[in-house]
Amino acid sequence: MEVTTHETGKKPRKGWFFNPYVHIGVSIVMSATAQVCLKKGATESVTSLWLGVEVLRSGWGWLGILAMVTSLFSWLYCLRFVPLNIAFNVAGLIQVLVPLSAWLLLGENISATRWCGIVLVLTGVYVVARPLMRVEEKL
Repeated sequence: MEVTTHETGKKPRKGWFFNPYVHIGVSIVMSATAQVCLKKGATESVTSLWLGVEVLRSGWGWLGILAMVTSLFSWLYCLRFVPLNIAFNVAGLIQVLVPLSAWLLLGENISATRWCGIVLVLTGVYVVARPLMRVEEKL
């Protein structure tokens, strides 16, 4: 698929790493990773400071911050080439990855209501993103 910015007509560099849709995925995964790492770092903290600054004493906290910064740069890169309405709707997958990661990695429970919400989010991303990506392919 050929991707260009709508404002400037610029094309991303060649190669899979520079594909903006890959960067949407990287942004989503790194954002979910950041949330899990920050949660793990916050629960390891011994003291209870008012602003949660004690997470900075944890390696998990720093790993979460690094993942969040990586997510930000990937998000900014993809926004140069992908319309915001497509990127933002696909980014809704964070609402699926975070609970699933917390369930698998942290042993948190997911209620039946949350499972229904996960299915609805997946359905919504599919319904909204699929036609928009078809339109994008034609541009």
